[in-house]
Amino acid sequence: MPKIATLSGTRALIIELLLQKECLKEEDLLTIREAQNKDKLPVEEILLKKRLVTERDIAEAYSEYLMVPLFEPSEDEVRVDKELARLLPEKICRDHLLAPVALHDGMLDVAFFTATSLHIVDELQWLTGMTVCPLIAPLSVVEGILGTFFEEMNWPGSGGESGDFEEVDDEDDQGSTEELGNEEIVHLDQPPPPGRDGRIIRFVNQIFEQAFRIGASDIHIERFEERCKVRLRADGKLIEIAPPSLSLYPAVVARIKVLSKMDIAEKRKPQDGAISLKTGDKRIDLRVNTVPTVHGEKVVLRILDRSAIPLKLTDLGFDERQTNDLCESIEMPHGLMLVTGPTGSGKSTTLYACLSRLNKPDVNICTVEDPVEYKFTGINQIQVKAQVGLTFASALRSFLRQDPDVIMVGEVRDQETAGICLRAALTGHFVLSTIHTNDALSAINRLEDMDIEAFLLASTLRVLVAQRLIRRLCPRCREAYLCDEETAHRVGLTTGQKVFKPVGCRECRDLGYRGRVGIFEVIRITDKLADMIQCKKPLPELRKAATEQGMKLLYDSALAKVCDGMTSLEEALSVTVAEEES
Repeated sequence: MPKIATLSGTRALIIELLLQKECLKEEDLLTIREAQNKDKLPVEEILLKKRLVTERDIAEAYSEYLMVPLFEPSEDEVRVDKELARLLPEKICRDHLLAPVALHDGMLDVAFFTATSLHIVDELQWLTGMTVCPLIAPLSVVEGILGTFFEEMNWPGSGGESGDFEEVDDEDDQGSTEELGNEEIVHLDQPPPPGRDGRIIRFVNQIFEQAFRIGASDIHIERFEERCKVRLRADGKLIEIAPPSLSLYPAVVARIKVLSKMDIAEKRKPQDGAISLKTGDKRIDLRVNTVPTVHGEKVVLRILDRSAIPLKLTDLGFDERQTNDLCESIEMPHGLMLVTGPTGSGKSTTLYACLSRLNKPDVNICTVEDPVEYKFTGINQIQVKAQVGLTFASALRSFLRQDPDVIMVGEVRDQETAGICLRAALTGHFVLSTIHTNDALSAINRLEDMDIEAFLLASTLRVLVAQRLIRRLCPRCREAYLCDEETAHRVGLTTGQKVFKPVGCRECRDLGYRGRVGIFEVIRITDKLADMIQCKKPLPELRKAATEQGMKLLYDSALAKVCDGMTSLEEALSVTVAEEES
C-alpha cells in the first residue's frame, strides 16, 4: 500500500483524524508505533488488528475529511451487480482494497477503504473509459463485495495476490476459535481479522464452505510447475474449482497446517492432522494429510460430517432381508463380522451404524482405529500410534484385559491382527473389522493366505459384507424409459422394465446425479456355508450356495437399485460386473 499522507509530517493522516474525533487516545500511539515496527503493516490494518477503533470510525473519518460520500449499505440493501466485476482487474481491486458498486449514465461508483488508494482514480478512469466517482466504505463492505464478485467467478485465487505470504500468523485468529478440552474448534461464521492474514483465512474458509455446500467428501489442494489446483470430490467424482495463484499457495498450505496442528516448517515429510470446524450449529471434522511432491506440498482433507452419517442400516441402502441378516448376526454373543470393499466405499460408516445399534448401557464396546474418524459417547475409542508401539495388534491384546463385549478393529492388515481377532471371537467377544477384497466371500481366501486355519474361520465367521457406493439419480430431473429386449437380456432385466436415466438440472449441477447410495452383499454364514468353508470349497461353489439361500450378490443389489429408480443402469454397470454363467 502506498505511503500514507500526513497532516503534521510525522503522523499518518488517519491518526490525526481519529485523534480529532476522539476515537483514539494519545496513549494508543505507542502501541501503534510498536506494532508498525514489528509488523510493517499499513496503519489502518494495525488500528483494526489491535481493535483500537472500528471500521466505521476509519470510514467516517476519511469521508468527513475528504468530503467523499460514505458507502455503508445494510445487508438487505446490498444488491451489487456481478457484471461490475468484469470492469476492473481483480488484482487492482484486491491490492488497493476497492470495489465497483454501481454504474449509471457512464459514471462508475467505486468504494475505497483508504484515502491512499484514491490516487489511482485517474488510472481507473483510463481503464474503464468512464468517470469514476469515489466513495469511502468500511473494510468488511469492500471485501464482502469482492468475495461476492470473485466467488461467482470461481474464486478463490483466480487473479492472484499482491504479495508472497510464506507463513500465516494464527495468534490473532483467536476470536474465531474456541477450546474444547484439548480440541480447538474453528468457527467459520465469525469474521476473520482484518489485514493480510485475514484475507488468507477468508480464502481458506471459502474453500471449506464451497466444499460443504456441494456435499464434497474430500478437498485436494495441489501444486504443479506452472499452476495450482483445487479439486473437490463430490459423489465420487472430482470437480475442479479455480485455484489460488502460485504466490498465494504457500500461505494457503501454511494456514491449513496451523489449523491441523502440523509443523509448518516441515515440508520434507508427510504429516497428518485434524481440524474441527463449526458452521452455525453444525460440527464438521476434517482429516488432513500432506505429502511432499516435486513441486511442493499436496494437501488432502477428508470431510467427516457426523450429522450426515445414516446410523440406521436401512438408510445406508440395505434391503429388508440384508438388514435382518446383519442385525441377527451382530447381536450374537460372539463371532466375527468382516466388511470388505475398496477405499472410500463406506466401510467405516457401516461399522459405525452397527456399533450404534449395539451401543447400550449394558454393553462394553472398545474400538481401535487409524484414525478415529467419528467420536461416539459410550464407546471407548483408541487411536493407533505406531511411532509409540500402539498398533492394532498391541491394542487388541490390551482390550482382552478390559472385559469388552464388542471389539471393533479398523482394519485387518496382517497375520498377527487377524489371529488375535479370531481368538477374541472364539473366547466370547463379538469382533467387527474390515479387510480389502473384491467381494464378501473372497475374505475367506484372504484370511487363509494369512495362514488362518479353515476350521477357525468356519467356527468364528458370522457375517461377511461387501459394499460399493453408486451415484443416486437426481429425483427432480431423472427421466423414465422402458428397457429394450437386447439390453434386458444382456443385464438380466425383463423386457419393458421401467428404468430411469440422468438428465441434469440446476439442483444437481447438470450432472443428473445427486448423492450416493450403497449396494451391498450380505453373506450370513449359515451351517451349510460353515461346512463348505471348513471343507475348503472353491469360491464359485460358496457363491452359488449363498444365492440359493436367497442372498444377493453386489450385482443383484445394484440391479435392484436400478429397478427402484435410485440409480441408472449405466451407473450400476460401471461399478459392478455380472457374474459369468457357470
